[in-house]
Order: sequence, then structure tokens, then C-alpha cells
Amino acid sequence: MNTALIFLIPALLGAQLVLTLVLTKGDICPGQRGRVHKTLPVLLLGWLVVALYQPYAFLPLAALGYFTLKVKTGKTRDAGPLNVFYVANVVAFFVWFSMLLTLTLPVAAMSLVSVVLFGSLLAHLLLTQARTRLQAFHRLLPFAGFVSAMVSVLCLLWLANQFDESQLALLTTNIVASLVLLVAGLLVWSMHLLTGKTVNRWQLVIAAGILVLSANMQVALI
Repeated sequence: MNTALIFLIPALLGAQLVLTLVLTKGDICPGQRGRVHKTLPVLLLGWLVVALYQPYAFLPLAALGYFTLKVKTGKTRDAGPLNVFYVANVVAFFVWFSMLLTLTLPVAAMSLVSVVLFGSLLAHLLLTQARTRLQAFHRLLPFAGFVSAMVSVLCLLWLANQFDESQLALLTTNIVASLVLLVAGLLVWSMHLLTGKTVNRWQLVIAAGILVLSANMQVALI
């Protein structure tokens, strides 16, 4: 199995769950809802990449694709066929859970944390691109990222503890670098909170790039 999927699948699942909450419970106007709908192809592209390695990922891809096309072509732009969206979430969860069963406990814990960490970041990027006015999400999603990152550090140390001294000596640089990048990514992600300025998508793109580099270094441990 491609180890990148350990982070990509939970990122897609987490972002999908956040967007579900926004579309069903968020107090947004039809224009904002339409802009959120327009970000769904990003998730479709992600599931397509996953499906190249895990064929059953075509299930969430197909369900989410149907929902995306329906809200664009039908007269359901405000809500769309939400039952299909819920099905997409359920099958996305089972794709992730089936992968989880094949992982060791420390790696499974890292993947679980990634649902919140990378799912929140991807959702934040998509919501910012959609120019939503749900200000609470601009605070809550980075906070969720911070909490999950702290748990991620514990998982990483747990994983490192599985190696003997000779292996650990070879991987120490990767571990330290991944932790430094993790902190740097979180600081960039929360920059709007630290400076009191409005969040922008390039800030989140840079944060995502840094956190992906951190994840790639963590993959070397797996």
C-alpha cells in the first residue's frame, strides 16, 4: 500500500465531514453555498488519486461525484441530494477504516489523528477559497489542528520507540525535522489568529505544503 494514503485518505474524510457540517448546519446564503459546492471537485480529485491504489475508493468517488454533478445541473443548488452526500461520507469512512485495520497501532493512531489535522486544514483551505463568512471555522479549525498535532507528536514518539538503537540513530534527523516542520506549519496556519488579520488561501497553501513535507518525513518511519 502507498504510505501516502495513510495521510491522504483521512484528510479527504475529515474535510468531507467538515463540508457536510457547513452545507447542512452552516448559516450561509445560497451564494456561499454554491461557492462551497464548487470546491467539491478538489475532493473528487483526491479520491481519484486514492482509487488508483485502492479500487474500492471509487465508491466515495462515485457518490460524491453524483452529488457534485447534481447540484450543478439540477434545481437543488441550495442543498442537493443530501442522502447521497451522507452515503459518500459513510463509504469514505469504510475506505479509511479498512486501511486502518492493516496498520500497526502507532501508525493507525497517526492516521486517526490525520482525520482531524489534515482534514481540518484541507477544509479550511476549501472554505477560504469559497469565501464563506463562517468566522468561527477560521478559529476552530486551526485550534483542532493544534490539538491533533500534539497528539500526532505523541504518536510519532510512540512509533519511534518501536525501533532499536541503530535504526533510531539513522532516523533521528527525520524525526527532528518532521517535528520542526510540524510546528512551522501550525504557526503559518494560525498566522491570522496571531496577527489579527484576515486569513488568505496562500497562507493555508503554504501551511499545507509544510505539513505535507512533515508527513513525508514521518512516512519514512513507517
